[in-house]
Amino acid sequence: MTGPRKFFVIGNWKMNVDRSRIDSIVKLMTAASLDPNTEAVVGCPSCYLSYARQQLPPQIAVAAQNCYKVERGNFSGEISPAMIQDCGCEWVILGHPERRTIFNEPDHLISQKVAHAQQAGIKVVACVCETKEDRESQRTEEVLYGQLESLAASISDWSRVVIAFEALWASGTGILATPAQVQEALSMLRHWLRHNVSHHVANTTRIIYAGSVSTDNCQELAKLKDLDGFLVGSAALKPDIVDIINARSSHVARLVDIFSSYERLSRGV
Repeated sequence: MTGPRKFFVIGNWKMNVDRSRIDSIVKLMTAASLDPNTEAVVGCPSCYLSYARQQLPPQIAVAAQNCYKVERGNFSGEISPAMIQDCGCEWVILGHPERRTIFNEPDHLISQKVAHAQQAGIKVVACVCETKEDRESQRTEEVLYGQLESLAASISDWSRVVIAFEALWASGTGILATPAQVQEALSMLRHWLRHNVSHHVANTTRIIYAGSVSTDNCQELAKLKDLDGFLVGSAALKPDIVDIINARSSHVARLVDIFSSYERLSRGV
């Protein structure tokens, strides 16, 4: 082991914000006492990347939620890593489960996107996932290894990559993955890295979890051996995000007026 991996929390706003909502979240995160030992990032819709970067304090990074596989061209509706960087942002989320399942992005396209993002010098949150059907048919290892193999072929600098695992069957379904289930999947991923890339990459690459992470379960999950943080969905729009960022702190920071903040954020959900 070369040293502790810095805890990493990215709150993905998805398609749930406008400028007013961003302002409320910025106020929430700016007023909170956030653990300086956690690297905090927000995933922002492309049309608000510049605005979010301008409003957020510098210690909170901003990520695009997707990008294309080339720098420029006739690709209506797409955004490139160069454009993301031009907005002042340094991260991109690629292969998100919603891109894989709703927009049917195959492994090879995601791999091409990751390769270009690496060439462009932008940091990547690269996602892998399992569905309910994968778990019920006991194909978790097969599915995750296949996705990871495709990603690894496109990664030239592992120090600029975070791997995010999502259990889709535990995302917004009312069914929570147990800590043992989460640790088992993360351990599979680290095992694959160790035996197919290198011990150094396995020991230093951060692997984070997504799947209905909240105030209620973040501290217990944060104790897992192979967990290095969270990819957060709906809780990123609420005061829960403060507790999740601080999940490894000795105490959970709270806002002085957290309940009024919650009411303010809840309007328009």
